[in-house]
Amino acid sequence: MIKFLLAPFIVISLFSAAVTASEPEQRPVLVELFTSQGCANCPGANEFLAGLSERKDVIAISLAVDYWDYLGWKDTYAMSEFTKRQAVYGKTLHTRRPYTPQVIINGQTSVKGTRKRKVLKAIKAAQKNLTAAPEISFVRLSDKMQLSIGAGEVPKAGVAIIIADYMPGVQHIEVTDGDNSGKTLDQVNMVTKLHQVGVWNGEAMVIDLPLVQSGSCVVILQEAGQGKVLAAGRLQN
Repeated sequence: MIKFLLAPFIVISLFSAAVTASEPEQRPVLVELFTSQGCANCPGANEFLAGLSERKDVIAISLAVDYWDYLGWKDTYAMSEFTKRQAVYGKTLHTRRPYTPQVIINGQTSVKGTRKRKVLKAIKAAQKNLTAAPEISFVRLSDKMQLSIGAGEVPKAGVAIIIADYMPGVQHIEVTDGDNSGKTLDQVNMVTKLHQVGVWNGEAMVIDLPLVQSGSCVVILQEAGQGKVLAAGRLQN
């Protein structure tokens, strides 16, 4: 379940500086991979995501689901809230049932994680819809993180501001049971927490947040009800 941070940590103010539009390639597409250490088809998708994560125009994160744990191996990163997030996508995108590996591009397109060409095609299509995305600046300061969001249009449903904490880079996991028993899996940018920190009403704003305790994080501006991702940004040092 997504939890709101306490109000004292949030400081919102208007900023008067004009927002300079970025070039389309500077606006990254969010790629979410739903994966599991107990999924025999996931290692190839994990490797593919590792390659995508090196692109500046893509923000690639992995969310581990827990419904394959019954096969004998308990996924070390799996959380029920990630399973629920995938289930909501199933309803909004009208997929038949949850599966792994599943890739969601900007909250709008579902592709099997092993279908590389289709994933790349969906990323390219998503980039064309980001030209009107609000400008995002997400930086780490000495005692806090500061998120700046430019002005823009807001869908009727509203927009949630979500922070995804994750472990940057590749994590090597030795699996000793289940379908991947005896294998060492390479998993990339594993999400450890999702939390909503506010809503965006279309006005330019600045939000001060407590420093992430370990790893790094990304910000996701997503239409309420887990709809379209309007914009995403990486935490910069």
